[in-house]
Amino acid sequence: MKRLGGFLLLLVLLIPAATAATITISPDAIESGDTVTVTVNDLPDNATFSLGIRGEFAATPGETFAFSARDLTLPFALNNGEVNAYTRGTNLTELAAELPDGGSVIMRKYADANNEVRIAQSQNIGSGTISLVTLSGTAAAERIIADMTVMGTKQGPEDGTISFAIEGVAQGTATVTVYVDGAEALSRQITIGGGIPTPTPTVTATQGSSGGNGGNGGSSGGSTTPTPTAGPATVTSADGKASLTGADIAGAGLQALLPQGNASAGWSLSGNAYAVTPANRAFNPAATLALRLPSAETTATIARYENGAWTPVPSKVEGDRISTPVSRVGTYALLVPAEAPTLAATVTTTTVATTATTPAATTPTAAPMAPLLTIAALAILMLGWRGRV
Repeated sequence: MKRLGGFLLLLVLLIPAATAATITISPDAIESGDTVTVTVNDLPDNATFSLGIRGEFAATPGETFAFSARDLTLPFALNNGEVNAYTRGTNLTELAAELPDGGSVIMRKYADANNEVRIAQSQNIGSGTISLVTLSGTAAAERIIADMTVMGTKQGPEDGTISFAIEGVAQGTATVTVYVDGAEALSRQITIGGGIPTPTPTVTATQGSSGGNGGNGGSSGGSTTPTPTAGPATVTSADGKASLTGADIAGAGLQALLPQGNASAGWSLSGNAYAVTPANRAFNPAATLALRLPSAETTATIARYENGAWTPVPSKVEGDRISTPVSRVGTYALLVPAEAPTLAATVTTTTVATTATTPAATTPTAAPMAPLLTIAALAILMLGWRGRV
């Protein structure tokens, strides 16, 4: 019985524990300059991690704006990383960041015809404190969206705290979103200074005809103009390669992620994955998600990531874009045909008398250690049991 108990204990030790990372974000409301805290627990190495900070606030066209995260502290490193920034409602945007390793990122771009700016920079991000990361520039609209994202492959402690102070915005909102291995871990909208001010509506009355009799039977009172129906809106990812369009997408966003998992047989993942946020959001009517193709001639499909697998969804190619209807949030990516494997070349040596062929060397694949240990433990148990009999 003691041997059996020892064997069971060995099996328990050989089976890796399946734990999921837990994330908390606080507080729900701040004033400009206050600190936001993101607590991370049980985040294993080599997990892909993405932190997005999205600000929305009022501005005055023609004047400067700034949205900053000061003393952004990361308890772990993000290897093979990327820094993305996106603004809407601007003429010019600059991204400036001082990295923990002493390096810096400074990039400036003018807006496109839609008053949007996208900045992307591949960058390993070491653990430590980024003293200041700022999106600043010139406003072109009365409301600005400023979005900054850092992502990469996590290396370092499993537990830690990410903290940063939001500056530059007296009133508005900041939405903080964390993704782990392609799935949303948590998203929280934080009110800054009471939120975005509500603009005072302007009422314009149309004066009726003049004259003592009201003029040909016309009314002398004011008339109202019907409010136009809002058309479809569009949100764009920070790298500009994904867009979401629809009449019911208020508050929705697109966040670039490092893709996870394996594609279906015959397909391979192309570029970043894109998460439609926030969690539990539905679209009625359905919105349209569009991804940019590597070229107009590319054969491709869009896939949705769910339960650890990529599942192709109905897609339509138009020019250099491919689109699919989206009725609920989730993570999507572009699939392209996988390249056929290349066979190893055979080296042939020829002499006058004979022809000798030397095949390419191969290395046996090492057997997984955990199954061998389990088999060995079982064999030891059987031998011990037989000895007792």
